[in-house]
Amino acid sequence: MALTPDYAVLLCSYRGATYCLPPLFNDQIDLTTLINKITAFFHQINKPVIFRAIPPAMLQSFPKDKYRIMADRKIWDYLYRTQDLIELRGRKYQQKRNHINRFCQFYRFSYQSLSPQDHQGCLNVFNQWAAEREGSQEVEEERTALTEALHNFSTLHLKGGVLKVEGEIQAFSIGSKLNKDTALIHFEKANSEFSGIYSVINQSFVANEWSETKYINREDDMGIPGLRQAKERYYPRRMIEKYVVVEGY
Repeated sequence: MALTPDYAVLLCSYRGATYCLPPLFNDQIDLTTLINKITAFFHQINKPVIFRAIPPAMLQSFPKDKYRIMADRKIWDYLYRTQDLIELRGRKYQQKRNHINRFCQFYRFSYQSLSPQDHQGCLNVFNQWAAEREGSQEVEEERTALTEALHNFSTLHLKGGVLKVEGEIQAFSIGSKLNKDTALIHFEKANSEFSGIYSVINQSFVANEWSETKYINREDDMGIPGLRQAKERYYPRRMIEKYVVVEGY
């Protein structure tokens, strides 16, 4: 990591690979010059030059004769209109409304904002969900991230919501404010034994915690077919494209 009054550079190491996230910089910085500095550092530490999650607006600063640019669909974010997720109007959302109506008909439930007393209940829901995916490295990484999020909830300025059925937490969602217009959903887990519960926690969390925003970013689908299908069924307003940029060919 490099931090100066004019820019910040974040390097990440994940599963043996080192890469750079999009640098943060002010108007005084020439991005191509900064990219050259970052590339030189990769050479210094004898690592392949890799930039990940680069937005389209930054791509022009990578000379095409020096870098290879690749779309990475599995990390594109899904952006929705907040009111679409709250109101679920129109024929395309009929199935979601049916799920919610059936849930309301068959279960006694309540929604409330997530408090410190709910942390263990959220972990219990996650553990139940994870038990069906035992041995998955991604699940264990998400467990670590969730535990850290709950332990640092206030410091990270997170907001959450829980759904209780017969007094027990059976679903939760956690997010944060990206900017004045957009909220990010980081975690959403539920006990799928309760039919329609994901539709209910999705709508309830947005309606109760983020109704003042214009957009909801539900992050990426990690290339998982079932997750991609679930996110597409909420009809995103658009996708937030991201690219991988590597030196050489």
